Amino acid sequence: MNVKKNKIVIPVPTLLIASILIIIQHVLTRATVIPQFSENPSRYYLYYFLKAISIVGLNLIPLFLGYYYQVFLKKNILRKLGSFYLIFFTAAMLCNLFFYVLRSQLNIRDFWVVFFPISQNYFTFAVSCTLGLLLISKTTERLEELTNSNIIKIMVVLSSLLVVLPTIFGKDLWGFQDGQNIIWIFYLIFLGYGINRLNISEKFRNTYLHLFLSIFILFFSIFLMTNISQLLRGNTTTAFRFCVPYTVTAMYFTLSLFFFLEKTVQKYLSIKMTLQSIATFLISTQVILNWSLVNYMINNFYKKAFPNSGSKWIIQIGLFVLIYIFSTIIVGVISLLLQRNSFYRRLEMKITFSSYEDFIKKLLTIQNWLYKRRKIIFVTVFFYLFSIVQFLLTFRDFVVPKEVLKQLILILSKYQSTLVLTVLIIMMFFMLLFLLTNRFWFSFTLTLVINLLLTISTVLKITLREEPILPSDLKMLNGLSEILDMISPIIIIVAVALLIFLVVSTTLIQRRASEIYYLKVNRKKRLISIIILLLAFSSIFFINHKNSPSYFIVNFFKVNKTFFNQKEAVKSNGPVIQFLINVDVDIMKKPEGYSKTKIKTIMKKYDKEAQTINAGRNSWSNNQTFIFCLSESFSDPSRVPKLVIKNNPIPYIQNLKKENTSGVMMSAGYGGGTANMEWEGLTGLNISNLSETLVTPYTQLVDQQDISPNITNLFQEKIAIHPFTASLYKRKETFKKFGFQKFYYEGSPNELEYIDKIDDSPRISDESAFKETLKHINENTDKTQFIQLSTMQNHMPYSDYYKASDFDFEGSAVISSRKQELKTYMQGIHYTDQAMKKFIAELDKINKPITFVFYGDHLPSIYSGLKMNQYGLELHQTDYFIYSNKYSREQSKNLNKKVVSTNDFPSMALEQANIKVTPYYALLTDVTNHLPTATNDPYNSVSNRYNGSQVFVTEKNELKSSNDLTKKQKELLKDYKLIQYDLTAGEQYSAKWASQKSFDY
Repeated sequence: MNVKKNKIVIPVPTLLIASILIIIQHVLTRATVIPQFSENPSRYYLYYFLKAISIVGLNLIPLFLGYYYQVFLKKNILRKLGSFYLIFFTAAMLCNLFFYVLRSQLNIRDFWVVFFPISQNYFTFAVSCTLGLLLISKTTERLEELTNSNIIKIMVVLSSLLVVLPTIFGKDLWGFQDGQNIIWIFYLIFLGYGINRLNISEKFRNTYLHLFLSIFILFFSIFLMTNISQLLRGNTTTAFRFCVPYTVTAMYFTLSLFFFLEKTVQKYLSIKMTLQSIATFLISTQVILNWSLVNYMINNFYKKAFPNSGSKWIIQIGLFVLIYIFSTIIVGVISLLLQRNSFYRRLEMKITFSSYEDFIKKLLTIQNWLYKRRKIIFVTVFFYLFSIVQFLLTFRDFVVPKEVLKQLILILSKYQSTLVLTVLIIMMFFMLLFLLTNRFWFSFTLTLVINLLLTISTVLKITLREEPILPSDLKMLNGLSEILDMISPIIIIVAVALLIFLVVSTTLIQRRASEIYYLKVNRKKRLISIIILLLAFSSIFFINHKNSPSYFIVNFFKVNKTFFNQKEAVKSNGPVIQFLINVDVDIMKKPEGYSKTKIKTIMKKYDKEAQTINAGRNSWSNNQTFIFCLSESFSDPSRVPKLVIKNNPIPYIQNLKKENTSGVMMSAGYGGGTANMEWEGLTGLNISNLSETLVTPYTQLVDQQDISPNITNLFQEKIAIHPFTASLYKRKETFKKFGFQKFYYEGSPNELEYIDKIDDSPRISDESAFKETLKHINENTDKTQFIQLSTMQNHMPYSDYYKASDFDFEGSAVISSRKQELKTYMQGIHYTDQAMKKFIAELDKINKPITFVFYGDHLPSIYSGLKMNQYGLELHQTDYFIYSNKYSREQSKNLNKKVVSTNDFPSMALEQANIKVTPYYALLTDVTNHLPTATNDPYNSVSNRYNGSQVFVTEKNELKSSNDLTKKQKELLKDYKLIQYDLTAGEQYSAKWASQKSFDY
């Protein structure tokens, strides 16, 4: 040991060998597949011999610290803590950065440990050694007062308790955790002190012999105990009993190796380093070995077994050891270079303290800094508590205080990262307003009001539609009156009163306290801050684009980016984050091989297919009529599991289904999403082909299309009837783009003639809707005609509207609090059944060919007694039938299609009417007839997210994946997806082709 220029220089061979042994031990434990004796005895023995030698590496370092205790008495170790932490920080950040670049793997837990290294128990050994160093000065002062004989007695007693007894009993009596426990570390430091003080190393002669003998004893103990264990137990569970760090055999080897290194190796390998350099490389080693991200990556992606090649297995161990050594050197060198940087030194000075009094002063400085910013801190705490309530309200599953507490614990323990991100976003918004207005209370109140609106809207929408508020819902604000009709007047009154109170109180407080809450920031800093915050918020438009900053941030905070199940995702993300991750929407994943040439090839292919199909089809009549009737929430309740209907509410429709093309229709949603089913039915496109981030095509897609091909292209007269207001889902704009010439709805320029309602129901009846349809059918005699009818009679909520209540049920599919809702619903579909009987009779009186497609868009969301992951298929199947009126019955034909999707209806209606198709509908015909029904996985589609994981439902009601399709089916599916991509997200090479008129053929 030398002292030069106030720098302490220490010999390092012992620390170098110890570090290599620790690395080997780590590689054997974490990066190697442990061999079994029964499978490969020779590899088994080699593995445990290596492990026995390397396991003492952890013993050598604290022993070394105690042995050189006089060095550390000359240094203020307390003052070095700041430096130690910065070394740790540098090494940890380099590990994070490396694996982010390598595999884009990173999350907030990795950074939590960076700032709070002792919080996860990853660095037990390093922390114990550091504590030992801190206590060396005080401890040795007391030990120096003892005589040598007393020191010997203490060493004997401690060794007997901590080493001899565990060896005799073969158990970890004191919980030493493979030699990383703080008690064991302190014992080794004391042992090193005693060896130095008593000059035992000089009395320990013939180090070669002791080293050889100790290794032999270790190897022999493994061989002996393996055979004994096999004989007595039939396995090798006790084979390593005498090779753990705290046994007599391991300690004999530890001391033999230590004396060999200190007495012999130092003579030939005289390497010395400063204390700072040694600390840098030791800390870097510990970080690289124990960093959870490193261990996760190696264990999951790089570790291999090599069962048939022992040489490759050995080479893998050697390579890992070299990689760890090289990584430690690289990280250590980078850290040493950074330590020369002036900024690094200033930072080190700020976190350095030389005494406990100095530490208190540092804390008081932080306290003063926080006090000056207490207003912002109070706002942060407020919104943190507010966000907890936000998260809690999204569960909506609790009914008793015990459940509330359970959900609260879940939020605070499992979703803390997204909770923190939510608060960060809210505070960024608040600070942006504050910087722009310099009005603290106005900024606070506006931030609060926006969050209250988002929270209340989310809770209400989850209750009504089982999904949170989404960005696409903002486009429906022009339908505010209809939305308010669905909300209780009490809620509206309370909300308005609260808003008035907040506005008035904020104005008064802001006037009286304007000077106190004034932001004292110069213009330059304010402008820079505003620009930074605006850039941060603009990044949400790229939140789902891989490798964008916002994408990195949401992954860093472990945001659950689930789009097909919004209700469940909002529980873990909260309303704010769930809203923001839905801002950035991709339309559809680009299929492989998409190009203009490929699309033209597909178009030519189905030009020929259309000719083949049309060879057996009739020409269109000049007054050919199609009616697509979407019946709101219509489905047969008798098909619902765990439900027994006492008397049948829809006998006529059930009989009609038996005599005509009919079956079940796979709805992409549950409890809502009418417009999405309309879109599928009109366009022939399947929503499960679209990106999972696209919520509603009407509001997010149609606007972006130059041309929107749909079934109305085939007809001369196109009429839409929706006996309700048309503000939701941007229907007016969408239908105009689709080519509808007239759109009849409540308040439309073309007034509805039939608007009767049943009893106290707020909805126009289905009978009135059918009368309105018949009126327009009869008015047209010489043009082809398409009518889109979307009824509203059976729309939720299902209050006790009807005077009659003729239907009852039994079963657990509906919880007791919602039984009346199901009764009202069944009464409503019974009125639909009666109206249908009259409507069909009238269609049969009309002397022109009419094809009538009837389907329910989704089930009502009242079957809360059923779990989606168990009954998802049944809860996504509604009823459909296709009826040809009496005039067209001779040339039409019934189809044998029991399971369909809404996008099948255009081709099925054309096939049932037996009339010619354009090439686009030839493609749709092949899709309908030769592919099983495509839909979202119904077991993962709790809410109105229709475009998630695609599955296929067969005629036998079995689920299949695309991998289960035949080669021809896969080719057909590829053609379909290529055309759909081209029409929705691509260059629209096929748009005019898909929009051809019927009279062109």
